[in-house]
Amino acid sequence: MQRHVSFSFSAPYYTLNNVTPATKYIWVVCHGYAQLAEFFVQKFDFLDSSKHFVIAPQGLSRLYLDQTYGRVGASWMTKEDRETELTNQRAYFDAVFDPIFEDIDFDHYKLILFGFSQGVSAVTRLAAHKKWPFHKMVLWAGGFPKELTPADFAFVSPRAEVIGCIGRQDIYYSEQLLAQEKVRLRELFGKNTRSLVFEGKHEVNREELMRLASKF
Repeated sequence: MQRHVSFSFSAPYYTLNNVTPATKYIWVVCHGYAQLAEFFVQKFDFLDSSKHFVIAPQGLSRLYLDQTYGRVGASWMTKEDRETELTNQRAYFDAVFDPIFEDIDFDHYKLILFGFSQGVSAVTRLAAHKKWPFHKMVLWAGGFPKELTPADFAFVSPRAEVIGCIGRQDIYYSEQLLAQEKVRLRELFGKNTRSLVFEGKHEVNREELMRLASKF
């Protein structure tokens, strides 16, 4: 018989730069499967440090990536004990972001939500949970959680934009999948959506990311 116990749990998150009077953009970025936030946040180091503040939460489960037990990655969740995993994830998000955003007036900043691969599920769940007034949400090479519905995103401003990105050489890419994801984007977020297809693999292509961010 499965039973559950609640206990105090410590988990990391990472930031890049600081919030100052010159800050204009706040990024929340969620890594992909088997990555670590410590390194994922560095993918955004090209951003002007005086204007951009980046927060990178990390999946609560860690795993070894090879048989030498040297490299370590993290996962957001699995299908095992799914509802408990989701509850723990929401509690972690609250613990990370509530103190950071307590004194943040979003009228003074542009909030950008970014998820890669498995991090797409994490960042869309985060958006549905916290209901922040985001400026852009970038969903890079990942799919939507099936449980999310248009009602979960009724708070989204008509001025917000949701962008789906994927590389043509991505191992998960197909025209059929792309068409399905476009439909899902429209269902959840309405008309203010667009898709970006580039020449690249299942990775956060730095050149494409820089090009996209320059238009924010």
